[in-house]
Amino acid sequence: MELPNPPPSSGLSLDAKVAIAGVVSAAFTTAGVAFQKLNGTHSGNVFISVWLLIANLCFLPTFLIGNKVFLMGGNMSLFQPVTALNYVFTMVLASIYFGEAIPSGRWLGCGLIVMGVIACLRS
Repeated sequence: MELPNPPPSSGLSLDAKVAIAGVVSAAFTTAGVAFQKLNGTHSGNVFISVWLLIANLCFLPTFLIGNKVFLMGGNMSLFQPVTALNYVFTMVLASIYFGEAIPSGRWLGCGLIVMGVIACLRS
């Protein structure tokens, strides 16, 4: 009697999957914040507007991604620090798309966040 073939693996470790999920979650959060900003710059309603609807549609996947990570057995001590890239993504977007002037101290802070994420990924 032959044993069934095991399902093909994606080749990525659980930590790599958790890290990727964290980056994707950070990207969705950044998009949600950008749509909130668009609501504010376009005199949108504080409670109901298309921009806020889109922002909420961006925030929902972050909840689902986090849930999936924890159901896979991923470590919160890896996932959560990677989602901090949201701060970096948001500052880059604010600078490029919204033309905000970012002081050098904030860029330094972003550099520290990136170094912290790298430290978490390497440990």
